[in-house]
Amino acid sequence: MEETISLQDIFKLLKQKMIFILTAMLIGLGVSAVVTFFVITPKYSASTQLIATFPQSENVNTDNIQTNLMMINTYKDFIGGNVVTEAAQEKLGKTTSFKRTSDEIKGMVSVEQTQNSQMFSIKVLSENPTEATQLANIIASIFQDKAKKYTNVDKVSVISKADRPQKPVSPNKLLNLVIGLVLGVIVGIGLAFLSELLNRTVKSESYLVDELGLPILGVIPKLERKEILNFRKEQDRAFRTGDFYLEEDAYTMSKDLVDGLEEDPFGEGTTPAQTKFETPDYFSDAGTRDYLNQDSQDHDPFGRL
Repeated sequence: MEETISLQDIFKLLKQKMIFILTAMLIGLGVSAVVTFFVITPKYSASTQLIATFPQSENVNTDNIQTNLMMINTYKDFIGGNVVTEAAQEKLGKTTSFKRTSDEIKGMVSVEQTQNSQMFSIKVLSENPTEATQLANIIASIFQDKAKKYTNVDKVSVISKADRPQKPVSPNKLLNLVIGLVLGVIVGIGLAFLSELLNRTVKSESYLVDELGLPILGVIPKLERKEILNFRKEQDRAFRTGDFYLEEDAYTMSKDLVDGLEEDPFGEGTTPAQTKFETPDYFSDAGTRDYLNQDSQDHDPFGRL
C-alpha cells in the first residue's frame, strides 16, 4: 500500500520543524551577510557619453540613418580591440599611478548604446573609483583620435566626461541578503522533509495496523515534564511522611488503552485514591506489608524517573 501525504501532514511537519527551518534561515542570512560585506570586493562604475557623426550626403534617407546606427556595433568592437586598449594601457601608466594590462582593460570596459540613438556610452568597472573615472576618460580621448583614422566617421564628440562615482554598483547588498534568506528557508524545508523521509520509526497506530497488520495491545501515554516533576514531589513527600497513597490524577489508567483491565482492581468499593499502603515499621507502627525491602532501602517501589 502506497503511503500518501496530505497537506495537513505537510503543515504539521513544517510546524514541528519550525525551529530548524528558522535556524537554517538565519544561517543563510548570516552567510550571505558575511559574503556580501566581507568577501565580495565593491566595484565602481564610471561612464562617459559620446556621439559620432558621419559626412553629410546630399540625399539623407532612412537607409543612411540606419547605417549610422549600425556603426555603433563597429565602435563597440573597435573600443574593445587592441588599438584602443593598448594605447589606453600606455597612457594610463604614464599619466596615473594605476598599472593595467591590455587584457585587464578589455575586461573592465563595455560600450552601451541608447536605443535608436547615435549616442553611446563607454563604461569602466573597477574596484577603485578614481581608476574607473580616469580610464573612462582616457579611452574616450583615444577613441576620438583613432576613430577618424580607422573608420569613415567625420567627428566624435564627448557629450559628458566621466565623474568619480560615490557609491559602488556591486554587490547589491539588499538583494544578496534576500537571496540568502530565501535560500536558507528552502534548504531548511528541504532538510526537514529529508529527515522525515529517512526517519523509519513508527509514528502512528494506523501504520502498525494498516501497513504491518499488527494488533494494538496497549499504548503508553507520553508524560509531560510538569507531570513527571509532580510525581517526584509526591514520592518525596511520601518518603518524608511515611504516608503512601496512589494519587488519582497521577495514576489513572484508561481501560480503553489496556484490554482486560478489571473493573475494580483495588477491591470492591475502592478507588486508587482511597487505597492506602501501610508502611513498614521504620516509617510507622502499622507496617503489615513490606512494600519497601528492608535489605535494599534504596529501592523505589514507584519506579522513580
